[in-house]
This record gives sequence, C-alpha cells and structure tokens, in this order.
Amino acid sequence: MITTMSSSSCSGLGGGAAATSKRKSPEPTSVLYNRSPSPPTSSSAHSSDGDGDLEPQAAVDELLEAARRADAGDPAGAREILARLNHRLPSPPAPPGHPPLLRAAALLRDALLHRLLPPTPSSSVLSPLDVALKLAAHKALADASPTVQFAGFTATQAFLDALGAGARRVHVVDLDIGFGGHWPPLMQELAHHWRRTAASSTPPPALKVTALVSPGSRHPLELHLTQESLARFAAELGIPFEFAAVAFDPFSASPPPGLSAAPDEAVAVHITVGTETSGPTPASLRVVKQLRPAIVVCVDHGCDRADLPLPSHALNVLRSCAALVESLDTPGASLDVAAKVEQFILRPRAERLVAGGEKLPPWRSTFASAGLAPLQLSNAAEAQAECLLRRTANHGFHVEKHQSALALWWQRSELVSVSAWRC
Repeated sequence: MITTMSSSSCSGLGGGAAATSKRKSPEPTSVLYNRSPSPPTSSSAHSSDGDGDLEPQAAVDELLEAARRADAGDPAGAREILARLNHRLPSPPAPPGHPPLLRAAALLRDALLHRLLPPTPSSSVLSPLDVALKLAAHKALADASPTVQFAGFTATQAFLDALGAGARRVHVVDLDIGFGGHWPPLMQELAHHWRRTAASSTPPPALKVTALVSPGSRHPLELHLTQESLARFAAELGIPFEFAAVAFDPFSASPPPGLSAAPDEAVAVHITVGTETSGPTPASLRVVKQLRPAIVVCVDHGCDRADLPLPSHALNVLRSCAALVESLDTPGASLDVAAKVEQFILRPRAERLVAGGEKLPPWRSTFASAGLAPLQLSNAAEAQAECLLRRTANHGFHVEKHQSALALWWQRSELVSVSAWRC
C-alpha cells in the first residue's frame, strides 16, 4: 500500500474545483457510443452548410466522412470537409460555453488537417516558451483530475509489489518520461521504508531513472527540467539519484548504446500507450526483454487503435479526448485548466495518434507476441485507487477491474488503465 503521500497525496486532489466561476453542465458524449463510423445522414450533411455552430451529431458525421475520404485516397475531398469545419468548430483553446464534444471535435479536425497538409519547417519544433506552457498544462491536469495520480499511484504500487519496498538499487527504464511526475511516489516509498526499517548504519536505497527518448520527441529543456526536479526531490528525501536520457529508435532492431543494467539492480520498465509518444513496438519490447526486468507496467490512455481503419481510429481518439474534456468541464472548474490541457496535452496527442505511419497491432497483441504475460495487480493497488476517488470532489469517476488491468472511468468512458506484465 502506498502510505507516503506528502507531495502528491490523494487528499490534495480536487484543486480545480476550488474555482468559483459558474459553468454550464457538460454536454453528454452519448452521441459517440453505440455507433460505428457510418456515412453522414442527409440531415447532418445539410446542417454543415449553414452558419452557426454544428450540432454534435453533425460534427461527428462530418469528421468521420473526412477520415473516410482520407483513408480512401481522396485527400482533396477530406480537406474540403475539414475546411468547412474550420468555420463551424471552435479553434483551440475554445472560448467558454462550447460543449466538450465540439471542443474535442475541433482537436480531431486539426489533427486530420495536420495529417493531410505538408509539414512546415517549424510545425514540430518546440520553443522554450512552448516547454514552459506544456509543463504548466501537465501540472494543471495533475491538480484538476485524478487521472495523473491514479496512473502514478497504481504503477508505483505495482513496482513495489514486484521489487519490494526494501530494494537497495532500483533502476527504472521509462519509455515516456514526460516531466517525470510519476516517479516521486516511488521515491517517497523507498525513502519511507528505509527510514522505518533500516538500521542507522544502512545506506539509503539508490534510484536510477533511464529515459528512452526517440529523436525529436523531447526538447532538451524538457529533459533538463525533468532531471532537475527529480534530482531535487531525491535530495530532499535523502536518497541517491541518477538520471540518464538515452537516444532510442523504437523501430530499430539494434539496442540503444548506453542502455544497460547492473547485476545488482532491480529493474522495472514503464511504458505508455495513447500519448504523444510512440507506443510499444516489437523492436522496443525486444530491448525491454534484454534488460530482464522484474516487471513491466503499461499505462494505457485508451485511444491508440491505429490498427483500425482511419474512421474507426478517429472515432476512438474523439471519444477519448471528449471524455477527458468533459471530466474537466464540471460546474465550478477552472476555465484556464481545460484550455491548457486541450492546447498542450490533447492537441499534440491527437496529432500523433492520427498522423499515419506504420500500422501496429493492438498493444496487448504486441506484448503477447513478445512473450510478456499479464500479472494480477494487488488488492493494495485497488484500495489505493478507491482512496483517491473518495478524496475527489467530482463524483463522476469510478474504478473498474478488468482481467489484469485496473481502469479509471469517467461515466461511460475509460480514461486510463494500468496493467503489469512479466517477461
């Protein structure tokens, strides 16, 4: 059980609910369920020709028709539909009052345009200001939503169950380091167990974090801020800490130079699916298996189904984005938080997810083909998740356990799930 929560305690959740601005109730996303990406109805197609905002159903139909034309080799027809939608959907960040589904539809519209239009030299280059704004968005999401802490605490509990809180040298390999916000809970637990049980002469446990970074995926300033903040936190806890960023091509059969594990290290691996970072590939899992980790933890944001035809994949991305936006769009919530999350987290995520490229099978099939087997998460992990939700002001969230995974849901939509695997 995760008992030390001073810096990211579940009792600190719900900060976003402290704002006093009045907002309308969120638009239900039921239009996205019990449907397949079928052609638009004549009424919805007609509704896109007039002025004013689209109805949610019409927006979904138009977007899926654009995706269908792009998938069928008709980029001009797809761009024509998306150009119409440019005048009918809000531009991120959306002004107050727009329903969450239409805001998510605008994100998908822009992602499809990004796929169809030739890239500009500066389109994928982040500036230091962009990095600062991105960091602010991640902090805002962590304060306003339990999704970040649910993923972090559940993963930490899985690591502790596999490695033991008394491990002396822990080496975690992270395929999606982000800003490193999911590692402080593990640091706290290692330090807490050492102070509670070790003799005065026993040195503190050491933690090494190796970030596998694909070319162009991270600004150097992001990695610098991540290393700096994690090193500072480790120093406050009194535990030795080491950070390394290793260049990594997830599609290369060659292991990245500089990645190794010492014989006395307890190795764990952290993988994400459905973020702006590329998901697991057969090549990356071969590299993981060479490290002989005690555990591999996968955090799935539930929207990466690039194995499907583009219209079905786009519908999946739309559902995921709409659910997160809707979960943030509750009465009394901060308008600023939702705008930051949409612009600097969901927008690049949607662009990466529908960008095209090599089609991969569902990640669970990739894991199984690589010889990874699921592990059951402990009762402590489930209890920790329930603890988080009891301290969350918004009661639209709930936890479900499905097979070997533990998932956080917003009403009818799965937001994130965590599963553990052994090699």
